[in-house]
Amino acid sequence: MQHRQFFVDDLTASGIEFPALGGTLLVVRREENPNLDWELVLQTREQISIDHAPYDLLMSGPEGSFSGPAILVRSDDTSHVFRGAGDLGGFAEEDFDG
Repeated sequence: MQHRQFFVDDLTASGIEFPALGGTLLVVRREENPNLDWELVLQTREQISIDHAPYDLLMSGPEGSFSGPAILVRSDDTSHVFRGAGDLGGFAEEDFDG
């Protein structure tokens, strides 16, 4: 298994802008699965109440910009966990070597 973490300081989810404190995008490649697993955990400065539903994420941070479909799986209005539900744009296999 290989994994890589990226700091995220800007998030838009299907047009909703999040006043982010920061978060972590975790990308994992498992030998038994050809598809990447990814998840974003983001803290916000203000409370944002959104539905547990699918969203198209646009994320950026000091190491680059990423995008992809995800589902909000947990939220307490200031901490939000999105699970990737498809390809992660902006990530290349070579990024595991970095």
